[in-house]
Amino acid sequence: MSDTDFPADVHVLRPRKVSVSSKLDSFLDKAGLVPSCSGELNDNTRPIAGSINAIICADCSQVEYLTRDYCRCGHYLNGQLQDEFIVWERNIHSEHAELLGMLERTLKPLRLYYLLAIPFMLVPAVYAIFWSGSFTLSSLLWWMPVLLIAGAGAFAESLFSRPLKESTCLVENYTFDTFIEQRHVRHL
Repeated sequence: MSDTDFPADVHVLRPRKVSVSSKLDSFLDKAGLVPSCSGELNDNTRPIAGSINAIICADCSQVEYLTRDYCRCGHYLNGQLQDEFIVWERNIHSEHAELLGMLERTLKPLRLYYLLAIPFMLVPAVYAIFWSGSFTLSSLLWWMPVLLIAGAGAFAESLFSRPLKESTCLVENYTFDTFIEQRHVRHL
């Protein structure tokens, strides 16, 4: 027999409600023996939400273990986790590029600050060219502002570039385990 031999409504199965008595139906409703859609039961076979080895299914919103490939509802959890990893990976690369641009804009005026040291470097150089026979204490004192300007600039540059160094370290050395750890911290 083929599907065309039956009418179309034969393939649609409808559940029938069998009722023994209205008293029994009211008792079952009050006693809660009929499953209700209002609340979720505490399932001891599922992990605790928010733990490092838990993932929330995007389809049924139930908590499952990361090691499971499929949720109990049939949703592919491994693919969901890989999608989250790809989004996280794109975010850290875009944040690193944004931080690099912001640092370049911040350090541009600081690098112009080094130009203040040029006059203090020229005076001892001219003195050494014309009077090379003697190196006096006054030419050494002219180098003190150069050292102060260069030292302050180097300190400020290292202070401003610290977040970029941390971001570079993360971008160059991240693994899937790093993603899992940051995912757990992010969900806390």
